[in-house]
Amino acid sequence: MRFTKLNAAVTDLRNSLHTFVGSDALRPITLRPPAGDDDEASFLRLVGWSYVLFFEVGRISIPFLIGISAKMEDDNISRRARTLVHALRTWTSHNLGLDDVRDVEMSKVAQRWFLDTCGRNPPRSKENWAKCCQGLCDEVAAVVSHCQDAVTLVLDAPDDGQSTIEDLRRRLERSWPAHQFDSLVADAATRLGVAIDPVRFREPRLKRWRDFVESLADSDDPSASVGRLIERDLLDHTAFILPIDGRDIMDVFGIGPGPEVARILRRARGLYQSGVSDKLEILRRLAENAEGGDAS
Repeated sequence: MRFTKLNAAVTDLRNSLHTFVGSDALRPITLRPPAGDDDEASFLRLVGWSYVLFFEVGRISIPFLIGISAKMEDDNISRRARTLVHALRTWTSHNLGLDDVRDVEMSKVAQRWFLDTCGRNPPRSKENWAKCCQGLCDEVAAVVSHCQDAVTLVLDAPDDGQSTIEDLRRRLERSWPAHQFDSLVADAATRLGVAIDPVRFREPRLKRWRDFVESLADSDDPSASVGRLIERDLLDHTAFILPIDGRDIMDVFGIGPGPEVARILRRARGLYQSGVSDKLEILRRLAENAEGGDAS
């Protein structure tokens, strides 16, 4: 299959979802599409375009629609295609660490697919790239086709179908984009008096926060609930980040490395958790305790 046919199938699916679910169900892909079907640059664009389809604009709707089908084959096809696209995007866009187990596995998936699809790893000739472009279009198109079949199943079941549509709408409403959490992080940090980079703090916690939002009852206020969760995470995070470290202890008390440094740091943590956050004030109180024979 060529990209023009794949893009048309995605457009048909988007129009169906827009009509019966809403515009958020599958938004347009603004990434530049491939200009051809037989060159490396077009393949790279196709990989990026497919990644956006599966993991950004269709992150909620595509797995939801695949789950409607009773055929295990559909789910297997979807999982295989999404795994492939993720691996190809990682292989083409990231500097893989060959000592990282996950990176190695991603690299294996991509390179095995190249060998199976065009007989070369990596592809080199126009013929190689043409086979890869066609092969990837076929993989993605199979998922899109199953999603369109699922839409047909829903529309053919008037009562259950409307319930399914409402379910998808609720999931989409609870599917927050990553940046929507940032203002809540900034607000919570201000309330707690914590200096934090919202984006860097959010990244390793994003999936857990999204899962939390999607699990909330309809009667819950998502912003308030997520705000409380973020406050808890901030408290957990800052509880283990002292404004002093072992080197400060060694310098101030004139001691070498050893258990005594750990004992004094534990006391520093107690001071910090009780509300003493200034570095100099913590060191002053530790020194006073040490002079009084209570630095342990």
